[in-house]
Amino acid sequence: MNLDEVLGRIDSPNVLNEIVALRTYSSVRAKGVSQSGQSHYQFVAELDAKAQEWHLVDDQGRRSSAVGTWLLQDRDASLEVVFPRGMPKALQMLYPEALLMWGRQGESFYPMLVQEIGHRSLLITFEHIEDPASRATAVVNRFTGIIEKLAIRGDIIILTDVEIGVPLDREIKPAFLPITDWIRPDY
Repeated sequence: MNLDEVLGRIDSPNVLNEIVALRTYSSVRAKGVSQSGQSHYQFVAELDAKAQEWHLVDDQGRRSSAVGTWLLQDRDASLEVVFPRGMPKALQMLYPEALLMWGRQGESFYPMLVQEIGHRSLLITFEHIEDPASRATAVVNRFTGIIEKLAIRGDIIILTDVEIGVPLDREIKPAFLPITDWIRPDY
């Protein structure tokens, strides 16, 4: 991976391939926090890439899930989609190729810089195709390939606890503790 040098759009497929190659799991569960402006919510996201199944529950009790090609929203309505499309950003972080920022056809961002930070992380800076001053960042765990922090246009999602190789629990009832301080980075 080319570190600490400005990349062009032509380098995007290689960056994505190298991030996907870091994946060490087929199933994963992650707790996290999503913040947009002054509002935030906590969540638990579960993914089994082999089974093409995912679940998401937030601290308001909202649930979403998908199995194969059917997306189920709160168990009331269903829409047909093909895995991994339709996954919320928190789940895309567990399956980075689902994130629409890799410079592929129709995507607005591409990776323009990859840097090592801390002891186990890579910081990827994405640049908007039409506006080079518009940037987004992702922190990738280089031992799992999971994006542990994603910041796009003021919205931030941080994974606070990641468990690999755990079975999915569609009926999970997580306990969420109040957020009383900023979430300290662990890179």
